Amino acid sequence: MEGEKRAKILVVDDEEMNINLLEAYLMNDYEIIPAYTGTEALEIVKEKKPDLVLLDVMMPDMNGYAICNKLKSSPETQFIPIVMVTALSGKEDRIQGISAGADDFLIKPLDRLELKTRVSSLLRIKHLHDSLIEEKKQLRKANEYLYNLMKASPIATLTIDSNQKILTLNLSAMQLLGYGMDELVGSPISSITGGNWLEFTDKKDYETFFIKKNRENTPMNVSTSVVDDNGNKIMIVTLQDRSELRGLFITPVKEEVSEKSDLDDIFLENGLIYLIPSHDSADGYKLFANIVKRGTPGLCITRQNPEKIRDKYNLTKTPMIWLTKNRIHGQQVIDPSELFKIFPTVFDFISKAHDGVILLDGLEFLTLFNDVRSVVKLIEQTNDTIMASSSRMILQLDPEVLDKKEYHLLKRWMKLLPSEVEDIEQPT
Repeated sequence: MEGEKRAKILVVDDEEMNINLLEAYLMNDYEIIPAYTGTEALEIVKEKKPDLVLLDVMMPDMNGYAICNKLKSSPETQFIPIVMVTALSGKEDRIQGISAGADDFLIKPLDRLELKTRVSSLLRIKHLHDSLIEEKKQLRKANEYLYNLMKASPIATLTIDSNQKILTLNLSAMQLLGYGMDELVGSPISSITGGNWLEFTDKKDYETFFIKKNRENTPMNVSTSVVDDNGNKIMIVTLQDRSELRGLFITPVKEEVSEKSDLDDIFLENGLIYLIPSHDSADGYKLFANIVKRGTPGLCITRQNPEKIRDKYNLTKTPMIWLTKNRIHGQQVIDPSELFKIFPTVFDFISKAHDGVILLDGLEFLTLFNDVRSVVKLIEQTNDTIMASSSRMILQLDPEVLDKKEYHLLKRWMKLLPSEVEDIEQPT
């Protein structure tokens, strides 16, 4: 086929006429490389790496059997198909060729059809073998990448074999469990699960107790994935301490009731999430601050610096949670990648607060670290809880950040508010 790389065939014979004949038979389909001595042939194999060798038995410097034996003894060339071309047809000659590692034989004088058929068949086998080797290389690279990724992961990860023996564990797993590498590698997983085996399958987010080195029996959130490692099945196990998966504990407090405001007559019905579709987050904060300054307990979950919000809106008591990757002393923080902590935090607040209000500003930021579907699921779960409570939520979101489908998924449970709070309809 035009443009397709042609297979290279090395033809080794001390008679130029024989090489010319083989070249005439094969040149339309393959790239032919001639060699007139055994030494030359070995050098060409090393340099050009042919896909197949047609090798004459009777050579001046070394015979074909010796050449074949050298090629088949080297790891770099042992899988190159070698066809012995000989005028010798005796049983002993064939046995000698087989002993040297020859893959096939052709008897002179050569039949053109037989030659092309044998060559085509061996090259097809060679191609399949090369494809298999390449797949193994790619799999090895993928496994190495996976291992390096696991090793550097902040999530506690270990691997076990099909006999449930621990193969590897990363630094995060050692820190979580308190063991050193040498203490666990080679041990059965049951030694740290109280005698229990893990189900050897793909499974997400289930609870199993693990025994730390300090003998503490700790509930872990476990996810498992079975992968192929060079023909051997291994299972990757990720662990998270269940206590660390809980949200933050919030104590609802009330601000001092302040002077009247232009927004005092705005009424937000409980049991609903109100969406302010605006790139200007000030709209949501104005409304939230006004509500909590009437004596309503509030919770602010924000991407912005809470201290600046307190100063700007004179909120001195309202609990605030900062969505940031930094750990700030004295400030309640949720890492934006820890999406699972937001709902239990909200739930904790509304279970304690009567007639409360929650402001969530930073949904766009959460989509940078989490799948949009996961963020949508969080809002859906939160909405179900808000509906069954005496509280309400204000969600500040710039609709231009999300595509139309994502934005529609988010807003379908919410009541839209104008982007300017002054335009909110007054209750009749």
